[in-house]
Amino acid sequence: MSKYEIPRRLSSIIQYIKDKEAASKEQILTFLESNDFKTSERTLSRDLSKIRTDLGLEIHHVKQSDTYQIDNDKSIKVDSFLKFIEFITLADIFADGLKESRDILDYVSFNDMNRLKGLENLEIILRAIKEERKLSFTHYNYYKNTHTDYIITPLIIKEYLNRWYVVGVPDGLSEIRSFGIDRLKETQLDGLAHFHRKQYQDQLDQFNHIIGLNFSGKQKELIVLKVNNNHLKYLKSLPLHPSQKLTPSKEEGFSNVMYHVIPNYELDIQILKMSLEVEVLKPIWYREHIKSQIETIFKKYQD
Repeated sequence: MSKYEIPRRLSSIIQYIKDKEAASKEQILTFLESNDFKTSERTLSRDLSKIRTDLGLEIHHVKQSDTYQIDNDKSIKVDSFLKFIEFITLADIFADGLKESRDILDYVSFNDMNRLKGLENLEIILRAIKEERKLSFTHYNYYKNTHTDYIITPLIIKEYLNRWYVVGVPDGLSEIRSFGIDRLKETQLDGLAHFHRKQYQDQLDQFNHIIGLNFSGKQKELIVLKVNNNHLKYLKSLPLHPSQKLTPSKEEGFSNVMYHVIPNYELDIQILKMSLEVEVLKPIWYREHIKSQIETIFKKYQD
C-alpha cells in the first residue's frame, strides 16, 4: 500500500461530504469505489472515526436524513485542511515516483520555480508562531526597491496564488501586515511576544471577506457579475471566493455570479483578467470603478 493512499482516501471522503453538504453511507461508499478505493462499511466507519479524532473534523450522523454532515462550528477550517492534505499527497506522490525513476521529472512541468523561493523560512516562522516569539528579518519591497529591517510578532502564514506570506504585527504598529516569505533575509527568532493572537483576531478575520491580501478600508458588499457561460465553468471549478454563488441571468448565454466581499485591488485584478468574459452589474460605484480602469488601459494603446 502506498504511504499516501490513506490520507488521500480520507481527504476524498471529506471533500465529497463537503461538496454534497450531506451524504449517506451508501453514497460515500459508491463514490469511493468509483475512485478506486474499495472500502467496506466497517472501514468507512473507522475512517469517519479517524477523521474526527485525528484530524479535528467533526462529521456527525443526522438520524432524520440518515446522512453525514460536517459540523463547521466544531471543526478546523475544512478548506485549509484539504489544501494541506493536497500538498502532502503531491509531495508523497513525487517522492515515490523519484524512488522508482528519476525520469518522472521529465513528465512534470512547473509553471514558476521562483514560487519555491523562501520556503526555508517556513520552519522558523512556524516555530515563532507556536512559541509566541517575535521574528526579525530584512524585507525587500518590490515596488519601492528598498530593504527594511523589521521585528514582528507573527500571527499566521497565508497562501495566495501559490505564494506564501507571514502575517504579523510589526513593533511599534497596531495593524497587521503581510510579508512575502520569498523576500525575507536574515530571518531570526527574537524575544517573547507581548500579546496573544486573539487580540488581533478581528483584523485577521478580515481575510475571510477579501480576495488576496490587501485591505481596502471599505465595507463588505454584494458584488454581482454577469459571466459568459463558457467561462462560468472555470469559476465553478476554481471559485474566486468561498462566498461565490451562481444564479441564472435574464440574458441567454450568461449567468450572474455573486460575491459577499470587501472590494480591493486583488478583486479588480481578477475581474480585469477575465476581460471580455465578465461585466460588473452591481454595485454601481464599483461598476464605474472598473469602467474607469478599463478606460485608463484603453488610453495607453492610443497612438
